[in-house]
Amino acid sequence: MRRPVYFTRSHSGGVAQLVERFGRIEEARGSIPLTSTHNSCFRHLLSKATQKWHFLAILVVLSLLLVSCESQKNKQKFEGLEIGSPSALPELELTDTNGKAFNLKADTLGMVRLVYFGFTECPDICPIHLAQLRDVLELPQSPDNVVVLFITVDPERDTPQVLRSYLDQFDSEFIGLSGKKVEVEAAQLAFGALVAAPQYPTEGKYTYGHDGRVFAFAPDDMGYTQYPHPTRQTSWAHDLPLLAQYRKTKS
Repeated sequence: MRRPVYFTRSHSGGVAQLVERFGRIEEARGSIPLTSTHNSCFRHLLSKATQKWHFLAILVVLSLLLVSCESQKNKQKFEGLEIGSPSALPELELTDTNGKAFNLKADTLGMVRLVYFGFTECPDICPIHLAQLRDVLELPQSPDNVVVLFITVDPERDTPQVLRSYLDQFDSEFIGLSGKKVEVEAAQLAFGALVAAPQYPTEGKYTYGHDGRVFAFAPDDMGYTQYPHPTRQTSWAHDLPLLAQYRKTKS
């Protein structure tokens, strides 16, 4: 419309594993003399005590870091990748599969827009994203005002007919968009996406290295979240109703 950073919830066994790991490290350190000379009993006990204090200090720091990460996660409203400074939906006009001009903002007023850049010959990420979105939008709790905008990064091969036929395999209401190559590249830049690059691996077959994120924009025209591959269906189910609540206020 993020490569991204993944956050995982800490589990009860996480601290125990860290404790065990550092315990083994400290145990190994204790078996190695600090100097090559003979130590007195006092020096030996002092060394052991120092090591224990170091070990305890490490545990305290690790515990604080785990608590901090969990606290930060709990502060997030969305399960997708939240944007620190929400971005506005770009003013763009492309061409739909009926050959008509389509304005991404004006023609989707009041909708949650899910924008994705892909191509019909994509072997993996594109069909997975589209199939997942189809399944999520069929859930009872999914809002009605959600539109999927699929922008092809291969306008030369993805003709309107090819694009429409491809999207109909998932959902006939998914909107396919295209344009001249320079227009498609400009659209990717406008959304902050990586510009797709063609690749020809073997036997004349082609593919594209392209951005794997779905860019989500709320009805107020602001982008609060992005969804990389893979994204859990439960994350979509959680976030879409929240995004639908962000509506424009009447001035």
